[in-house]
Amino acid sequence: MRASMKALLVAGAFLVALTGCQDTIVKYLGPENRPELYVATDTTRYQSWELDNVTDVQSWIWPHTGPIANVYHHNFVHHGLARITIEDANGVVVYDHVPVEYDLVNPTASGTPGDWRVTIEYFGAKGRVDFSVSRKR
Repeated sequence: MRASMKALLVAGAFLVALTGCQDTIVKYLGPENRPELYVATDTTRYQSWELDNVTDVQSWIWPHTGPIANVYHHNFVHHGLARITIEDANGVVVYDHVPVEYDLVNPTASGTPGDWRVTIEYFGAKGRVDFSVSRKR
């Protein structure tokens, strides 16, 4: 089976599973979730609280001077899903992790230094998201 067909089947299965977890009222990230973003060269942190069936996307540019970063998870999403994706300066995905976890540290793949893009996607998420990304020394 070709890789593109496998990817399509996995995506379809993911969507079917996701719809089974959805509540009837979909909410977007709002002030009640107290989203906080800190960005500095070689470190970034993102937090959002009291998620209640949130479906949304947040994305930002992060200046990163090294080829590899560590992603530190302090998340607790007990319903729905959240996914973190990181792209290097050339737009190559170096990190794609779902679900977000608690007390976990994962390295990214090696990428091109420069302005990296960090994206957090919420899919009917309940709980909290709190993660940081720092240059691996």
